[in-house]
Amino acid sequence: MVPLHSVIRDLKEKKFAPVYVIYGTESFLAEEFMDTARRQMVDPAYADLNYSQYDCTETELAEILTDAETLPFLSEHRLVIARQAYFLTGMKPPAKTESNPEALLAYLENPPEYTSLILAIEADKLDERKKLVKLLQQRAVVLSFAPLRDNDLLAWIERRAEQYQVVIHRPQAANLIERIGGELRLLDKELEKMALYLGKPGAVISDEVIELLSSRTLEQDVFQLIEQIVTGRLERAFRTLYDCLKTGEEPIRLLALLARQFRLLLHVKQWAPRGYTQQQLAGMLKVHPYAVKKAMEQGRYFKEESLRRLLGYLAEEDFRIKSGQVEKRLAIELFVTKVAAELQKSVQ
Repeated sequence: MVPLHSVIRDLKEKKFAPVYVIYGTESFLAEEFMDTARRQMVDPAYADLNYSQYDCTETELAEILTDAETLPFLSEHRLVIARQAYFLTGMKPPAKTESNPEALLAYLENPPEYTSLILAIEADKLDERKKLVKLLQQRAVVLSFAPLRDNDLLAWIERRAEQYQVVIHRPQAANLIERIGGELRLLDKELEKMALYLGKPGAVISDEVIELLSSRTLEQDVFQLIEQIVTGRLERAFRTLYDCLKTGEEPIRLLALLARQFRLLLHVKQWAPRGYTQQQLAGMLKVHPYAVKKAMEQGRYFKEESLRRLLGYLAEEDFRIKSGQVEKRLAIELFVTKVAAELQKSVQ
């Protein structure tokens, strides 16, 4: 697989490949790559005539390839992007248009040099058993866009801040991840907002600025709530809980997010000892690697049977709320105390 920075360099040097395959669940990076390809390949004066996008679940592959074989108009190059290329994976596509991979096999025998075809799919992996995928790995530029984690994610935040002409140091980048999570699209918007607030090139994003401006998601508040409980800061945990309720969050939704997080803790507790990496677990559980990292950190405070009991408590409280046996706010408060009680059992 060709390194991304090498492919970007070739694009800027006007060295275009006839076919690109991009896959992975980090859609923000994939979209950035396609935007870069469009800027480098397509003359903006004739973009409407030399740039096309298709959804492979709505348009037949043969029609897309016919467009790719059409000569560019008053330009040297054209770009065709074919999204939702399910036929490259083992995933089942929506029941719309069936793609005929045989047409693409024929196209790959002699792809036109004046066109770049990008096949894109938001999937963890390609199905390497397929003849078409094997051929693409030989004849196309294949790029994987997996979620960033750990130092790669911190370095990306630092670089992104530079693009907005501000500076963020590593501890503050980690603080931002703690508050926002690891989703690049959200992080990018927060960095842009902070740069506008600071208002001058070279300004430094401080913890105070992050505290003032960053928009916490409810999911992150749940992370923080559990973090405060497991580290013995029960008073802060209740404060976080009450802050969530003050903003008008529905207790039922908060309870559902707590259940989802404790299910994640249980899954990670069960699977991590078997040698799976954070990236592998994230793919299996369909969550961001950052969520797996936090679950590993928080899960070590609990025994497996404690997590099972807590999930049972959540199911009971959900039933009691919906059947009118308990007030919503009280049910969540009781659950927080039960989490604290289970932690005590785990350390005994």
